[in-house]
Amino acid sequence: MKAKVRFEWRKLEEPESHQEADWVIMKALQDAGYVVGRPVEIQGVWDEDKPERPGGPWDETRVPHEECYKYPLDFKVER
Repeated sequence: MKAKVRFEWRKLEEPESHQEADWVIMKALQDAGYVVGRPVEIQGVWDEDKPERPGGPWDETRVPHEECYKYPLDFKVER
């Protein structure tokens, strides 16, 4: 199986080693009973420009990381 996930780090400070995306994704899958056969591949960096609102369009309207953490994190995905 293969998964594609869009996610963003929206806190101002850099993630600690136990919060790095590849580790978090791999650990969550393993905890749920999956076997992860390859290292998780991550594109982008934690402090890149992001959409103003979580889940927003990744276009020319992105804001610098230093500003995006100020916006509300009320984005929720229903199952």
